[in-house]
Amino acid sequence: MLYPLSILTSEKNVFNEDVYSVNVPGADGYFEVLAHHATVIALLQPGKLTIINKDHQKLYFGITTGFIEVSHNSATIIADAIESVQEIDVERAKQSYERAKMRLESPDKHVDKERAKRSLNRAKNRIKLFLEIHPQVSFIPLKALLI
Repeated sequence: MLYPLSILTSEKNVFNEDVYSVNVPGADGYFEVLAHHATVIALLQPGKLTIINKDHQKLYFGITTGFIEVSHNSATIIADAIESVQEIDVERAKQSYERAKMRLESPDKHVDKERAKRSLNRAKNRIKLFLEIHPQVSFIPLKALLI
């Protein structure tokens, strides 16, 4: 059965369609929301969000953090940042990774290490998702970043 799913950020409405399911990266691991799911509000962590739309197609998104609310047979995701896997600029993600890694290794006391860790994790998530969705692409240097 279908149910309405909305995905929002502070800047825009990213997705608003009826879906069969959404699989999200919860704080305690991935979980799937189907029609008539129990009411829940859950924190989301960086990872892959997978939607099965009304045409039975799988849509993939990279999400940073946020939360999901499920109630009355509908779901709403509020994300800090989210992008379709097709929108991932892998070169930009690689540059972000390298900048964050340099900040983490910096002896400068004024560097916000927590912010650098979040940036590093976002970049790793983007690279991982890109490689997962594009397995035919051989980026050995990118795979090395994920170790």
